[in-house]
Amino acid sequence: MRSMSRFQLIFTGILVLLGVGGIIAFAVSKNTASQGPAAVVMWGSLSADTVNTFLGNVGPENQDTMNVTYVYKSPDSFESDLIAALARGAGPDMVLLPQDLILKQLDKFYVIPFASYSERSFKDAFIQEGELFLNKDGVFGLPFSIDPLVMYWNRDMFGDAGIAQAPTSWTQFFDLVPKLTKKSATGVITQSTIAFGEARNVVHFKDMLSLLSLQAGTPIVTRDAQGNIASAFNSRGTGLVPAEEALSYYTEFSNPLKSSYSWNRSLANDRTAFTAGTLAVYFGPASELRSIRAANPNLNFDVAMVPQTEGKRATFGSMNAIAILKSSPNVSAAFVAAATMTSQALDAAWINASGLPPVHRALLSKTPGDAYNAVFYQSALVSAAWLDPNREATTEVFGQLIESVTSGKLRVSESVNQASQEIDKLIRANNQ
Repeated sequence: MRSMSRFQLIFTGILVLLGVGGIIAFAVSKNTASQGPAAVVMWGSLSADTVNTFLGNVGPENQDTMNVTYVYKSPDSFESDLIAALARGAGPDMVLLPQDLILKQLDKFYVIPFASYSERSFKDAFIQEGELFLNKDGVFGLPFSIDPLVMYWNRDMFGDAGIAQAPTSWTQFFDLVPKLTKKSATGVITQSTIAFGEARNVVHFKDMLSLLSLQAGTPIVTRDAQGNIASAFNSRGTGLVPAEEALSYYTEFSNPLKSSYSWNRSLANDRTAFTAGTLAVYFGPASELRSIRAANPNLNFDVAMVPQTEGKRATFGSMNAIAILKSSPNVSAAFVAAATMTSQALDAAWINASGLPPVHRALLSKTPGDAYNAVFYQSALVSAAWLDPNREATTEVFGQLIESVTSGKLRVSESVNQASQEIDKLIRANNQ
């Protein structure tokens, strides 16, 4: 019989503390060469081709600790499919849990106590956004993937306007708009600088408004030492309410009375406009690099970090962590597989398969020579997000937040207060 691996030793201790019956025998007697590890099923909404490429390239040295079958689920149906499967007793062993489903589905996952996986070890290993997967009791998700928002910019449009570099601060856009935005004789926008100010035709409007709010100084949602969750969207900083600053800036560019006017709802969505060469700057995740290239192979563009403010240095990041379901009949094998897949060694394999930056701090300290990946690595290190109580509902809240201001229905302060109240209602609904 083989001696137990490091991962088995770690998670045997974890499972003892969890009191899961019958699995210690599995961990101790596991893995003769003929048997191999127990098979486990993982669901997620990351590309099936990408995850399966990763799983196929993990190497023989990891074959005694993981035997994972990946099942892709559409982001739109992932949550409902999981709930339905668990109701039938047919759910997966583990999932790639997006950060915006943490609050709503937390009760379905095991929590690894800090006595088995210390908070210090977690913070030393993973980027700061990973701490969303910690609570007062321990670790309920091991960070696997980060997809930070970056700024794609059209080099031809900037060059034609005599602008040598992409903006590094948000205030620079006020000077860029007169140089890059073009209008017809009747005032119709034919070329835009920045697609801010609307929700309906800005693909990542919620992420962008979240980013601006986080940079301005609000965490959007807070969690105290006892684990209590509350909206902080209308909290006041040292000066103005950060969310009001963010919303005022975002809606500035859709006001036809302002010199910064650059976008309106009659235009195509911002991703389409960028790939068509009629939008100077597009904010999208690092994962869209390949699709942008494919959409227009002749587009001359580059990538830069999103502009920053004098406040918190940050970009928005979509994170997935591996979480183990309480209903799994293969808890031991799932824990061992999850630990293997989120190790530093296999994080490097994920980079190669996905083109995304790592979640391990040690790997981010080595900036790659590739120009795009250098930006992705820098962005991953400062990625941030928030504990979303209901991602579909808050998307509606943020959309109404924007449109209530652009339509003149509410003042900025009124709209922010209303949104904060709606977020609190969603948090209370989760607690019932």
